[in-house]
Amino acid sequence: MDERRESRRSSIVGPVILIGLGVVFLLNNLGILDWSVWDVIIRLWPVLLVAAGLDILIGRRSALGALLSLILTVALIAGALWLYGTGMVMGPTGPGEEITYDLDGADRAQVVLAPAVGSLHVEALRESNRLVAGVIQPVRGERVTRDFALEGETAVLTLRSEGNFVGPFFGAPADKWGWDLGLAPDVPLDLEISLGAGQSDIDLTDLTLSDLEVSAGIGQTTVVLPDQGRFEAKIDGAIGHTLVVIPPGLEARIQLDTGLAASQVPAGYQQRENTYTSPGYAGAENRVDLEISQAIGNVTVRHSRGR
Repeated sequence: MDERRESRRSSIVGPVILIGLGVVFLLNNLGILDWSVWDVIIRLWPVLLVAAGLDILIGRRSALGALLSLILTVALIAGALWLYGTGMVMGPTGPGEEITYDLDGADRAQVVLAPAVGSLHVEALRESNRLVAGVIQPVRGERVTRDFALEGETAVLTLRSEGNFVGPFFGAPADKWGWDLGLAPDVPLDLEISLGAGQSDIDLTDLTLSDLEVSAGIGQTTVVLPDQGRFEAKIDGAIGHTLVVIPPGLEARIQLDTGLAASQVPAGYQQRENTYTSPGYAGAENRVDLEISQAIGNVTVRHSRGR
């Protein structure tokens, strides 16, 4: 009977990993740990496979085996983080790729930006004749597909990550690769942005938006809205922190859908169930209808300085 109980010994590595991830979530929500830590966790995912293998091989045989597998797992994680931090096994990224497209006389634009991992920075261009200009620094194994066309008086551009890359396990930190792009400020713009894992800094100041969709898998997303126009915006996040900045002069109606996420909305907004409306929304010339959904993490909506 004792031998059968011994052979059925439950795993200790699995619960420890779950506890560790829970602690990371807690520190994220308390503001002690930045959400960018998930970029590191994701790219060290093979360590979890090794930990599971160690647990099956030796961890369930005895109490001593469980302790040994736990020690080996902790040592493996510590070693992986040390190697990541020192840069001794950094994987090379591809060469920087310059992105430039002109408006070609178009008076409207539709742009889709879909990087897979890394960092994304978007802002308004100074040159009014350009649709997009900037640089993409790809991760190892990533290639960027381009699709540009003029459909009547509308310029349509799609930039999307493709390739065989998972993670990677070890590679340059997220700020060593990414997309840094500027968009045309003077034409009505339908903008769709999708990032799998990483950090997005989307500054839409001075852009002329007609529609906005942003989706993020894991990481931190910051969206600064323009102060002029009437438009709709939808921002979806899975795991991480979503920050939306509302500038002076822009009124807002915000619909929040939060699963396990905390949320903050500026004081003075009228609340009706999950919808928050700024005092001057009804008669405002410049206003946004904003939908925000976040599964796990934190949502913050705040006014920019000066409002």
